[in-house]
Amino acid sequence: MTPPCWDGDGTRSTPRVLLIGDDLTGTNAAAAIYTRNGLKAVTALGEMQPSSIPPDVQVIACSTDSRHLSPRQAAERVTAAVKHFGCRSQTIVKRFDTTLRGNIGAEIAACLGGARELHPETHVVGLIVPAFPAAQRSTVGGYQLFNGLPISMGPAAFDPFTPVSRSSVRKIVAQQTSLNVVEIGLDSVMEGRDALRRILASLPDGVDLVVVDSVTGAHQSAIAEAAAMTRGPKLEWTIFDTGPFGAAYVRALGVSGAHVVTAPVLAMIGSPTEQSRLQANQLEDTTGAFLVQVADAIDVESVWRELQRHIEAGCPVVGVRTTGRNSSGSDSAKAEQILHFIVELTRECVARGKFSGVYASGGDVGVAVLKSLGAVGYAVETEVLPLAVCGAIVGGLYDGLGFATKGGLIGDETAAVECINALKDRHGMPEAIGPETLGNRSSSSQ
Repeated sequence: MTPPCWDGDGTRSTPRVLLIGDDLTGTNAAAAIYTRNGLKAVTALGEMQPSSIPPDVQVIACSTDSRHLSPRQAAERVTAAVKHFGCRSQTIVKRFDTTLRGNIGAEIAACLGGARELHPETHVVGLIVPAFPAAQRSTVGGYQLFNGLPISMGPAAFDPFTPVSRSSVRKIVAQQTSLNVVEIGLDSVMEGRDALRRILASLPDGVDLVVVDSVTGAHQSAIAEAAAMTRGPKLEWTIFDTGPFGAAYVRALGVSGAHVVTAPVLAMIGSPTEQSRLQANQLEDTTGAFLVQVADAIDVESVWRELQRHIEAGCPVVGVRTTGRNSSGSDSAKAEQILHFIVELTRECVARGKFSGVYASGGDVGVAVLKSLGAVGYAVETEVLPLAVCGAIVGGLYDGLGFATKGGLIGDETAAVECINALKDRHGMPEAIGPETLGNRSSSSQ
């Protein structure tokens, strides 16, 4: 019998998301990602009953504390969690360790089985997106990588409880289950949302699980949007991830909340230097930023519409860059033309959208953008790093708007992310990436 989706008084619905983790630390960390989208999350402890969940909670998280149990015990705990909190109206997300330690296959099979019991008339398929770009975990060719190396070559291989001997996600799953698994490679992911939608909509009969490569937050947004577009009466997804993808999928479904205001940051990366290219790459990889590459001056209105679409989808950082991911520099003869375009676009964006701040990379870009916004001064508040500052616009229509700027040759790969975080800190907003992951200062626990 399907669990009820309403409390006994018929006035309160269950949370929209059920998030299950295998340890408390990882479960709480994953739940925190949902709060950045404005959702209210609660982690259940002990014998918490569904009826006692506050009515404004949208994400109920629970830990099975099963990472070091036997596969059978782990599966039993996951099954119990789905039965206890599960509901047909929910999106079910099973979170696992970023280095794939633990009872991955057994818990995936149990969670998928529980979800299928909730949807007996729907084909329920598991969508496995294991990458965590902000923590330098990526999935390429079906292999889970940590800092660019297979996880079986890293610290997870020496874990005293659940050492990881393989790096293939598919093979790790197959160690504890015989579910039918297919893979979607990075080439397909890079073709974008619509290509992914076609692939997901045409999966062969009998597929239980789909493992999808991803390297950046933008990849995961595209996968999430494609999955949301294919979901319907005949197909339901159960999500298996390490944290960020589940939140991206829920965002793509339109689940939103209002207890946190998370206006995006507008990033205008106008410097054509190699350092700026690497910084823009890092910004995309660690925050899910959407940046339009401006090689030539293009139509302001069309770029604004594209940025607006990603703002509405909950993207935390939008803007432009003058370099490609794999190539530096733009035509120097067009530098003035491109600068003019960036200035015009910034003015249009700030006039038509709501932003928590503006980040400008490149000395000429910073000055030109400030003047275009009518600033008569710049209030310096913090030094983010040498020759990079964060503060606010003084005067004009946008007095008080956060503004961070740095030179194009300033800082290492994390500099843009640090500037974005400084802007978010002005509003007490969640960081785009936690300081513990910058420079990979913490890498072994999640």
